[in-house]
Amino acid sequence: MIKTIHENWLKIFKENLTGVLKVKIISPFISEIMVNHLLKEFKGDKIQVITRYNLNDFRSGVSSIKAVEKLLKNGAEIKGIQGLHAKIYLFDSNSVIITSANFTSGGFFNNREFGLITNDSQIVNSSESYFNKLWQIDPLLLNRNKLKDWILEINNYPQKINSQLDNLKDYGASYVEQVTKGRKYFIKFFGLGNDRADMNTLVEDNIRYGVAHYALSFSKTTNDRRPNRYRDGDIVFMAQLSRHSQNDYSIFARAVTIKHHRFRDVAGPEDFKHLDWIKDWPIFVRLKEVQFINGTYKDCPKMNDLINDLDFESFESTSRNHKNGSGNISPKSALRQKADIQLSEAGAIWLEESFEKAIQTKGAIPEDFINKFYRGIKL
Repeated sequence: MIKTIHENWLKIFKENLTGVLKVKIISPFISEIMVNHLLKEFKGDKIQVITRYNLNDFRSGVSSIKAVEKLLKNGAEIKGIQGLHAKIYLFDSNSVIITSANFTSGGFFNNREFGLITNDSQIVNSSESYFNKLWQIDPLLLNRNKLKDWILEINNYPQKINSQLDNLKDYGASYVEQVTKGRKYFIKFFGLGNDRADMNTLVEDNIRYGVAHYALSFSKTTNDRRPNRYRDGDIVFMAQLSRHSQNDYSIFARAVTIKHHRFRDVAGPEDFKHLDWIKDWPIFVRLKEVQFINGTYKDCPKMNDLINDLDFESFESTSRNHKNGSGNISPKSALRQKADIQLSEAGAIWLEESFEKAIQTKGAIPEDFINKFYRGIKL
């Protein structure tokens, strides 16, 4: 059963609460009236709510901190996510409402909202998986002491005519911060215009005939510039120029970087013994926790897909230039004659998710295979 909803929101919500042991709610905004309805009708064991902790929302009245307080007093588990926009109401694993309507009187009574209700197991399970994914972003449940601090902060904020309403703190957990953890994200480019890889080439050839399983390699410049932009713990994706389409790259590996050391990270005789071509690319950034997609370049995320989706928000430089209103904002122009490029936060999230999907589909090249090959000096 799948039915659309555009009216009678409260009636449908109450009907689905009947006999339910657990209700899960995702709603950016919450009102006291709706919480009263929930607590009156719900006879089950557990209420879990994901909402926003932006104090400006509470101060302006868009969301009710009294509603959150009432939920806490009645044993609800609550977490907060920055940038939350989804609205989902899950009733055990039986049914789900997916909607534009917040858990507020506006959402349920006043606004022109639309949504659907279904007991289709695939949709219900997918919705519950989404809820659980969001639930993991915030590591801590809200408690009364924290809520009291927020109420005090809101009450103590100066009430001025025409004052800005967006200068209180948002205490919600950040998905971006959880993923990036303050790290820089890069893409390192492999291949030349006259030496593009066939899409059916195995990714493992980068291990057989290259250094990608232990280092990034750079040419030595006349002024001996070094890749000091890479810090300990940053993330780098590796991208092979391919024949997929003009100037496209297949992103085949992900690794954690080790800060470049001026004397240690230069190729030497032992490296040349294993790979003669490394003489032309002797400057290293060492890597750890390297992960390769176990497939061909055809199976890898593509640079052009990233650019088509995010445009100027793909890279740190183009995103910054767009914000400042000057400089190049063309992502394809930003790639020209570059050994690597730093991703924006949006680009980092896009690529983390796309790379993980490819790993889930194709798997990662086993460590046992990688260990058969020379891996440079031991650090």
